[in-house]
Amino acid sequence: MGTFQIEGGHRLSGEIQPQGAKNEALQILCAVLLTDEKVTIHNIPDILDVNKLINLLRNLGVKVEKTGKGSYSFQSDDLDMNYLDS
Repeated sequence: MGTFQIEGGHRLSGEIQPQGAKNEALQILCAVLLTDEKVTIHNIPDILDVNKLINLLRNLGVKVEKTGKGSYSFQSDDLDMNYLDS
């Protein structure tokens, strides 16, 4: 097992909130297509794969609203299935 050895005279303090996991976020984002009700998801990671999927959902007609840092609302009540043919 690997180890970390930290040297220095300055103690660290503070808090961080890790981003959500990419693979889980991608699956959850796809699930918004299964209902026409408004869905709000928090702690979505701000990474390329996730952002591309959000744009794809927009192109399909999903109403996407960024409600805060890492938080979005989605509503799939008017999908454009013809987009899939393009």
